[in-house]
Amino acid sequence: MKLSECLNTADILTLRRIAEGYGFTCSKHSKLALIQEILFSFRNRAFLDEYLPQWRNEREQLMLRLCLDNRTLFSLDDLNAACHAVGSPEGTVDIAVGQGWLYPTTRYAGRLMYCIPDELHQALQETIIDEFSTHLQHSDDGPLTYREEGNALARDLDVFLEYVAHHSVRLTQDGSLYKRNLQQVLELLEIPEEPLRGGWRFGYGRRFHDYPDRLALLYDYAYQQHYIEELPEGVLQMSDSAEQWQGQGMLERHRSLVRFYLSTYRRPIPRLPQIVQLIAKVGRKWIHAESMHTALSNLVNEYYYDSAEQVWQVRILKMLVHLGVIRMGTDESAREWFQITKLGQQLLTPEAIPAVEDDEVERSRVLVVQPNFEIVATADQPLVTAELAVFTELRQSGAIRLYRITEDRVQQGLAAGRSVMNWLEFLQNHSQTPIPGNVERTLAEWERQFLSEQPSRVDAPEIG
Repeated sequence: MKLSECLNTADILTLRRIAEGYGFTCSKHSKLALIQEILFSFRNRAFLDEYLPQWRNEREQLMLRLCLDNRTLFSLDDLNAACHAVGSPEGTVDIAVGQGWLYPTTRYAGRLMYCIPDELHQALQETIIDEFSTHLQHSDDGPLTYREEGNALARDLDVFLEYVAHHSVRLTQDGSLYKRNLQQVLELLEIPEEPLRGGWRFGYGRRFHDYPDRLALLYDYAYQQHYIEELPEGVLQMSDSAEQWQGQGMLERHRSLVRFYLSTYRRPIPRLPQIVQLIAKVGRKWIHAESMHTALSNLVNEYYYDSAEQVWQVRILKMLVHLGVIRMGTDESAREWFQITKLGQQLLTPEAIPAVEDDEVERSRVLVVQPNFEIVATADQPLVTAELAVFTELRQSGAIRLYRITEDRVQQGLAAGRSVMNWLEFLQNHSQTPIPGNVERTLAEWERQFLSEQPSRVDAPEIG
């Protein structure tokens, strides 16, 4: 909404409060006079230069979150959750309304929402990013040597699809590639990776626990786009839909890969779109990676077995290199630096970065589905836990509940008329992470077995 629209929909008490806060001398009893005075003042750059620092005072992290969000419309729950996350005191929303950069409105479906006017959102964003940049170490020259992968990920997806099309690729019982096929694929790819050697992995993709990071992203993307199919009889094959990929230009391919990465990784890293947007705006020069991580301390958090440092280094920087978005190098003091590439500048346009899901949606994601068929419920939401009971049994109660999917419980759920497909959709809607591929495949197999064992229905003969 434009500032003029926000002022028109605001009540006179809100307008009067703003005018009195800035000492405006217009009539406080005329809504038109108040709107004209506020509009004239807030469109004056000198006025904004004077008061923007006051708006930011002691709430830089809150404004960073709000201004990097593609949305300009927030519920009160969204704002309170954002305030709580960065430690802003109670009453911050009310203060913002009095300062005139946040406006309550019921214009949308009659529900109370809060809007940052478009002009103020842009001005705040520019100011906040300029302020954020002062905390970073920049360099015009950068390290002597650096790593840049460019279009390698897209080319390697071509290689992978060609391999699947021209080889007989069998899958293990849980749906993963056999070691021989996996090794052959890894040897063909342009960017080398080693097969996994044990360790506990989940959270960053459907096959993340089966394959190394880059191949897991590539494989999950191909599966999600229906370029490959895991057949029930244990065969991996290329589908007819792969022609869509082959008909796309290189920039279109990479933009699709970047969006898939952001949508997959933002569940364990909820503020990932904002982080990537910041990198796009400040990364024209070389940036010291550690200084950026320090500045992002309120946006990058640990995730179960990953420390905040690992999330930053491995899940964000490393993956952005694989996607061709940034280049990275190490200087003579072993300090890491990164810079956005020309390809990255083309990819990370505002419309290419998906909007951050509202906090109400994030709060509903209370489940973590693990490859060992255990489900962790991180909060007690009765409707969610009641639905969990359809195909699981409770193994541990308390603040953190642990459930386990078992074949017996699945058969009982199916006998009661429930559907695996619908239950998986429920899990997907409430899970912090993608459903592991082995869990998805096994549930589908148990359902097929159950249905095959049911006696076929034969209509009774008519008596006549």
